Amino acid sequence: MELGLWEVLLGEVNRQLEAKHIIMTEGRINIIDATPVEAAQSGYGKDANDEPTRDKDAGWHVKADSRGNIKSTYGYSVHTGVDEDGFIHRQTVTPSNAHDSTERDTLLLGDEAALYADAAYSLQATREKLAQFGIDDQVQRKGYRGHPLSKADLVRNKEIAVIRSGGERPFATYKSRYGLARTRLMGLAKNLTLFGLAAIAHNIAKGAKFLALYGLPDPEPTG
Repeated sequence: MELGLWEVLLGEVNRQLEAKHIIMTEGRINIIDATPVEAAQSGYGKDANDEPTRDKDAGWHVKADSRGNIKSTYGYSVHTGVDEDGFIHRQTVTPSNAHDSTERDTLLLGDEAALYADAAYSLQATREKLAQFGIDDQVQRKGYRGHPLSKADLVRNKEIAVIRSGGERPFATYKSRYGLARTRLMGLAKNLTLFGLAAIAHNIAKGAKFLALYGLPDPEPTG
């Protein structure tokens, strides 16, 4: 984890995709999101030495669903920043008890035209950061007790949701295609690397699909 070699590899894959104009950088947007993943060992069992077998680096993710039911998952959160085509540019992994917004700066590119995110990132600090870099604020707003969302904010949130939902596609790939609905390894460092390799595989596969569908762009005219 200290060396960050998977990040170097992801950066090189993306550089090559950019060189072939498969990943577009000019005017791109950034969609940031996070998803919980259950730890490989999340129960209360103990080993032969009476030590807990639960993954000690993981944490609890507690969230209410649309019906108000509380769902708890012991594990990790995978945080990604993707463009409008679903290519992953930044990614990190934290214990699931870390709030999504703590990874905002890690996922920001600094040169994106706009940032799309759900209401978990709706903080004054986020708005100030985006203003500092001249990034269009497309973060959904959230209401508070005694201060519900206005009709304008509700409409705005629905419009943002159409594009923001694209940030969830890599998670679907991880969980349904790569079998990563639950971690396979113990410890934060190993899982950071595992999901980093998954991000690399995701971008290579998506790049190959784009190349097969659209081919390389015509060379720039000369003369």
